[in-house]
Amino acid sequence: MNLSRKEIFLMALVLVLGGSYIVFFSDWFKPRFIRIEHSVRSSREGWAGSNRVEAVAGAGAVTFALHKPYKLTSVQVVPLAEIQTNKYAHPVWHLVSKEGSVPADGFAYGFPLQGMSPAVAGVEPEPLESGVDYQLLVEAGSLKGTNDFKVERTSSSGR
Repeated sequence: MNLSRKEIFLMALVLVLGGSYIVFFSDWFKPRFIRIEHSVRSSREGWAGSNRVEAVAGAGAVTFALHKPYKLTSVQVVPLAEIQTNKYAHPVWHLVSKEGSVPADGFAYGFPLQGMSPAVAGVEPEPLESGVDYQLLVEAGSLKGTNDFKVERTSSSGR
């Protein structure tokens, strides 16, 4: 089968244009990560009667929203200063799952996620300290995401 120069040129042009489209306008080569947003509510706005909210009383309840549901395999919150100075920083909250959690698009600090358990059996989440920078690290299989946050002491005067 002999192809003319014109046919070879058109095939090459289609390949270049098609390849350019895939690289610049598709998600095939973009890094994949989990987008996370956080919200800090004063303890008065938290869940009434919850002992876990008391763990962050005076500093507020922290909730996290993911941009779509994921079967999470690891969730941990670590003081940011420890991550910057220690490769093996001590998490204040760490949940794991081999199979992944029930698909979740959000959760609150210290509350259990269905299908996940503490990385170390019996370990409860530590209270968050006001004014300390923290980092949330989540994994869903090979996908990862992080979110830095800080809880501030809420005013007891109602303002």
